[in-house]
Amino acid sequence: MKQTRSSLIIGIVAVFFSSCQSQSVAGNYPTEVPISAALPTTTEQPITGATNTITPFPLQVSTEEQVSLIVSSENCSSSNGPIPLLSNPEITSSTRPVNNSLGGGVVQSKEFTIELLLYCDAVFQPALTQTYQPYISDVGGLAIYYNWQYDAPYDSGRIDVYYGIDTDIRWQSGEGPTVSQGHVSQGQSTGILFAPNTSFDFSTPTPLRFVYVMQTESGQLSGAALSFELQQISDGLQPTAILVKPLTDTELLTIKDVLPTVAPPLGALPEQ
Repeated sequence: MKQTRSSLIIGIVAVFFSSCQSQSVAGNYPTEVPISAALPTTTEQPITGATNTITPFPLQVSTEEQVSLIVSSENCSSSNGPIPLLSNPEITSSTRPVNNSLGGGVVQSKEFTIELLLYCDAVFQPALTQTYQPYISDVGGLAIYYNWQYDAPYDSGRIDVYYGIDTDIRWQSGEGPTVSQGHVSQGQSTGILFAPNTSFDFSTPTPLRFVYVMQTESGQLSGAALSFELQQISDGLQPTAILVKPLTDTELLTIKDVLPTVAPPLGALPEQ
């Protein structure tokens, strides 16, 4: 009887011990979840905060293709406008060759004769393809040539030049310490640079105006404007209605109010 009771007790203990072992093993090694169940789906929603929306990483954003603006090659090949007239035998007449133009001309403004020409030049390209700053143009292949002659019978002192597509007119260069009557500067070129965060609809003729202003050391302003229209045709933008006019006194006074009171030092780079 004692032997039977001892065997029963031993059996109960063995069963209890075996049960504890099973629970311990199950607690230390959980059942593995299939990897596919842990992958995020493409329908995951952005995490919205109090003021900002943060999109989960990685981003999968569809962007619209940016269309570069270019001048019409047909218009360039058929252009027969004036070529530069002002020249200085002591210096190279131009930093870029201008053998033809789409239009423009020479006008007189106060103490200066100013020459502005709209012309085609393949070196001028948008910033995406042209990394050299002086040859950047928001309209590929289109540029403006400019030059001036000082006409007053007294020395000018320092001369500062401001220009840009209206109304984004900025300081560009200074020349000095002085020039005398008859001095002709070196002709240079610039691309068509639109003000930041501006856009145009060129489906119809769109008027633009390149404003060129000069200021002598005495504060006297002279200037001219090259106006033209651009419209999209089959092979690019077509320039039309090209005209150069001197700035009126009223226009010069308006511009003077927005010019810096102190120009950058000679040799400084223009503001980008």
